[in-house]
Amino acid sequence: MALRDGAEKVIMIDKNLLRLLGENKKYIFYTVALMVVGLFANVGITASICWAINLAIHYDESSGGAMIFAGPALCAATGIAVRYITSRLVGDLKDMLGRKAKKDLRERVYNKIVKLGVRSTDGMSMAGLTQVAMEGVEQLDLYYSSYIPQFFYAMLAPFVLFGITVGIQWQVALVLLCCVPLIPVSIIAVSKWAKRIFAKYWGKYTSMGDAFLDSVQGLKELKIFNADEAQHGKMNETSEDFRKITMKVLVMQLASTTIMDLVAYGGAGLGIAMSIVAVTQWGLSPVAALFLILVAVDFFLPLRAFGSAFHIAMNGASAGKKILSLLEQPDPVWGEETVEDTGLQVDHMTFSYDGQRDVLKM
Repeated sequence: MALRDGAEKVIMIDKNLLRLLGENKKYIFYTVALMVVGLFANVGITASICWAINLAIHYDESSGGAMIFAGPALCAATGIAVRYITSRLVGDLKDMLGRKAKKDLRERVYNKIVKLGVRSTDGMSMAGLTQVAMEGVEQLDLYYSSYIPQFFYAMLAPFVLFGITVGIQWQVALVLLCCVPLIPVSIIAVSKWAKRIFAKYWGKYTSMGDAFLDSVQGLKELKIFNADEAQHGKMNETSEDFRKITMKVLVMQLASTTIMDLVAYGGAGLGIAMSIVAVTQWGLSPVAALFLILVAVDFFLPLRAFGSAFHIAMNGASAGKKILSLLEQPDPVWGEETVEDTGLQVDHMTFSYDGQRDVLKM
């Protein structure tokens, strides 16, 4: 899905990152299909409850006794069973998708680093490569297993519910559907801010790792030249910068979550109010209004969950871009000729740390 923010188009799915999945993309389709089936089961449970309430209201008019509740009970039990099975299967598929994505990505990253050798890779040091290959792949696991399936499900669920409720009271269904896009709008409103913050976050994260690795590797030299205290101060400054950018990430996530909660629960509240108005003004039956009230929140919950996964996705997307830049590096070209009968001789070479005492003399 693409939405315009001014003149710039904001795309919530990165096609390049999606391409990294390869054949594993089929699990996304299976996951979304099961989530839609679970949505129908949930609606069926709600309808069974309303059906049972309607039968209870007109119980005196019925001659079937308690057996009239067998139909709603059977439907509710079937819906609960289907909902349970689909929830378990969705969890298993997401886990399978995440594990396969991590395995494939780590294998590709490792093979690429082996091909490139120890030379610098797109400006990343060995510490940066390690962080991207480990933590970056972990973040992409959540991006693939949580964010992408939830994105497609969140796009389908409101229209499925609209198709179910429009026949009951089209005004209420239309109001609920019109309120749903406010959540993606709120997500897009913070997307630029989020992208900038997460780009800085990964930059600070890798630089802190580089500084720590260099300090540990050079600890002996730092002790020899009494520079360990100065390096300790630099490490503290780097840690403080990372703490500040982490706090900015948390503030951004809290602000975005607050906005999405206001939109989701405000929209559901508006749908409930419209259902009550429909009973008093438009002749809607109380049982039908109860059904609309119970399913009103389901219009917003998928997009609300998608908004929560969005923050995880931004972190994973930032790491994914670094992985993509690494995988897109051209492989080194090795010659086929060999050098024979040659030698290497070094003469008159010295090295000194302080310019006074030679530590190497050849």
